[in-house]
Amino acid sequence: MKKITLLLSILYLTSFDLLSNDHIEISLLTCSSGKETFTAWGHSAIRVQDKKAKIDVVYNFGLFDFDTPNFYMKFIKGKLKYKLGVHHTQRFYNSYLLENRQIIEQELELTNEDKEEIINRLEYLYRPENRYYYYSFVKKNCTTELRDLLLENVETDFENEITTKTYRQQLNEYLKNRLWLKFSMSLIMGYKVDKKIDKFESLFLPYYLYNGIKDLTSNGKKLVKNENIYNTLKDDDSYPILLSPLFILSMLLIAVLITMDKTLQNTILLVIGLTGLVIFSVSLITEHIELRYNLNPLWINPLYILLVFLSRKSDLKRKLAILLQILLLMMVPIWAFNIQYIEWSYLPVILILIIINLRIIFPKTRLFLKFG
Repeated sequence: MKKITLLLSILYLTSFDLLSNDHIEISLLTCSSGKETFTAWGHSAIRVQDKKAKIDVVYNFGLFDFDTPNFYMKFIKGKLKYKLGVHHTQRFYNSYLLENRQIIEQELELTNEDKEEIINRLEYLYRPENRYYYYSFVKKNCTTELRDLLLENVETDFENEITTKTYRQQLNEYLKNRLWLKFSMSLIMGYKVDKKIDKFESLFLPYYLYNGIKDLTSNGKKLVKNENIYNTLKDDDSYPILLSPLFILSMLLIAVLITMDKTLQNTILLVIGLTGLVIFSVSLITEHIELRYNLNPLWINPLYILLVFLSRKSDLKRKLAILLQILLLMMVPIWAFNIQYIEWSYLPVILILIIINLRIIFPKTRLFLKFG
């Protein structure tokens, strides 16, 4: 398959009569989300047809290899290489339709010069020395590559301006029925994704790029001359409330309120501490701007691990609990002034930590011990 794709690409890139290419059509493809986590935000690709030469291929900037040595560590550190690949269009379509994913094709109204610029750029990017790039959630991905390709090579009436949204808000829009993924992403992403972004930056996600070019004009004509939808889907933002983070963590909060079980409390503190250690470590080693500068370890603090192993009567344990309580309360203005996003599913965990800290600071109080 790789040999066929490469041969097709070489044939394609050398077969055009660029002085008269009315027989060439270029389309933006927008694919809906899939079941896998990495497909949650959908996908973008670009289709190029040469009807005269009977060549029909899709350029795909979203390829990566799960068999890459140290795959997950490279991904976390921002050192995982994605690449541009070329597929037969029908094979590309079939792979998405088999997963019950929608494909929206926007056929573009382009001049011969526009087509030549795009094709030359694709040819350049597909060279072996250029086809690999370091992936970034919001700065460099399958969609941003196409955004840059189109807006830098086609004259349009696109006007950039500051939007009312942040990177995080746009990412979260795709996670309405993936609440645990939203919860995890909220914890691990830092405050750099919470700044207002401009319209150009907002086109880093497939459906934003789809909508972003929909109303553009080029040379006095609509940039999108025709739209085809394959596999119409119904919107389903439902999520079982009994499986949501807010419900499950609220049940845990109730359990902590009505019991003084040390095993339960220590287990919670250990999980919190280890989670904080992971978040803090990732923020130190990563080159992903989205994962750096994370203030969540102030409250999901690795120091909670020490509370588990310090003696109940230790004065150091009490002082450490006071410190952790102060650090937790420091997050309140950070959340209140939107310096870093607060996920409301955090609330039961925050209350649990406040209760446990108070029990350690005031060991003789009966506050928050049990009902009745």
